Amino acid sequence: MKKSSLIALALGAVIAFSPAAQAQEKKEGRGRQTPEERMKQLSEALKLTDEQKAKLAPILKDEGEKLRAIYADTNGSREEKGKKMQDARKEITAKVTAVLTPEQVEKYEKIQAEMAAKRKKQ
Repeated sequence: MKKSSLIALALGAVIAFSPAAQAQEKKEGRGRQTPEERMKQLSEALKLTDEQKAKLAPILKDEGEKLRAIYADTNGSREEKGKKMQDARKEITAKVTAVLTPEQVEKYEKIQAEMAAKRKKQ
């Protein structure tokens, strides 16, 4: 599997299975984070600068909108929806990693891989 595919899958896992998302799931019945919650999570984990936060905020907002739209779309098969989600996550991951330093990218990828592993266990 390509590295970008793994990153995209891992990004989805972080979104779906982070502690903040699980807490929100209890509130809303869904496991999705708001862009603000996602920013807080990334900021703490990656020690983002103010400049990086400013660049990531619109990316994370766009991420939430795209993934919600795909999730809400009732047309097409489950496989088609999964492919759309994967493609959206690849695009988002590329945008996020473009803002990060090489050290942050390494940590980001590690976090994503850990979350993907947890997701597979469930």
